[in-house]
Amino acid sequence: MGRVVSNKETICVDTIDYGCYVLIYIDNRRRFIVKVRENEFFETDIGKISFHNIVGEQYGSHITLPNGLKLYLLKPSFIDFIEKGFKRKSQVIYPKDHGMILVLLDIKPGYKVVEIGVGSGFTTALLAGIVGEEGRVYSYEIRRDMIEVAQRNLKKIGVHHRVILKNKDARLGIDERDIDAAIVDIPDPWSVVEALEEALKPSAGAIFFTPTTNQASRLLAVLESRTHWISTRVYEVMLREYEPHADALRPRTTMIAHTGYLVYSRYVV
Repeated sequence: MGRVVSNKETICVDTIDYGCYVLIYIDNRRRFIVKVRENEFFETDIGKISFHNIVGEQYGSHITLPNGLKLYLLKPSFIDFIEKGFKRKSQVIYPKDHGMILVLLDIKPGYKVVEIGVGSGFTTALLAGIVGEEGRVYSYEIRRDMIEVAQRNLKKIGVHHRVILKNKDARLGIDERDIDAAIVDIPDPWSVVEALEEALKPSAGAIFFTPTTNQASRLLAVLESRTHWISTRVYEVMLREYEPHADALRPRTTMIAHTGYLVYSRYVV
């Protein structure tokens, strides 16, 4: 398969074509996501390459520059888009937290998921990739400018048609019913608890992302005061990466420590 086109956005499958994204990899410090366009070129500190010369190449192959250096042509993954491809206009939930969120909510293809607080759409994109063509993500965001950024990011990876972006305050109510899971990333997550009780299926899980203990404590107090939430847990995920050298394996000098608390609970009737 060469490519598929979804609402004017070209997604390459195996072979690089015009209109597709490619990750040009030189080394771990020099990685660039670019869109392949006709009559244009890509220039780095080690040389220049015409996009015409990579059209028709397979993802995972490489080209050699006149100076002998290699440029690897990779298919951008989700982590690549997070690090290099998506526009970021707000603080985002980190991949280390995303993994725990997906495990706790047990999100599957075909699920209907409510997201409250879209931001730049990083979590939205991940959810849309998991729920598949039969699933839907209903995303609530009060800032119109954030919705526009998220929409552009979603189009880059071809999942925008799986997402219903709503410029609406979820604290005033959630339109959907029989929702399989929910994720909340707003400053006052306790304010949407009652709305979630109207939207979620019995036994469905919700995760609330809160940067501070004050927010987490206030949220827990609200959950404990109501009779519809059980199996509540609170997590903090930390991540330490290592330098990948066989002869000098060691932790990197910096690490992603605290980003936020994940408050997980399940709705019951």
